[in-house]
Amino acid sequence: MLQEIDFVKAPVMTSPNNLVLICTEKPDGSTNLATVSFFNYLSYNPPMLGFAMGKRSFSGQRVRETGRVIVTVPGQSLKGIAMGCGTVSGRDMDKVCSFRVKMQAVPDSSIQIPEDTKAAFVATLQQVVETGDHNLYICNVEKAYGDEEKEALFAWNGYSKLGPVPKK
Repeated sequence: MLQEIDFVKAPVMTSPNNLVLICTEKPDGSTNLATVSFFNYLSYNPPMLGFAMGKRSFSGQRVRETGRVIVTVPGQSLKGIAMGCGTVSGRDMDKVCSFRVKMQAVPDSSIQIPEDTKAAFVATLQQVVETGDHNLYICNVEKAYGDEEKEALFAWNGYSKLGPVPKK
């Protein structure tokens, strides 16, 4: 029987949920990583995606300031790192160094991404929309990269657990 629920319970009921690492360039040229589960594809033509982050997010600030971002789908080896990157700010911490993330270059970008990446979307900011306690970042995808051999991480149980989708 359908019953009214608290909205925050909805992600638990709809697991698994998308999970991405937002890669932005810090003022010193290094890369910042932020874990985001509010992500979706928005359009094929032109290719667009969107993600939402808390209004005070350092990565959100960097996207607004630079207009550039790489949205990555993390692979399985990044499970602990993705959880850690979602609990601390990169404003005063070098997450790449602190979490010992192995990084790789992306063609034509100064922003690096984790080596264990299933998919990566090099994007430019088109619009920011205030959405309650978050900002929605609407981005044009300039380039898309993927590795079909890697297994993606998803968020489970209302974002309290990270893991793959079980194989049937």
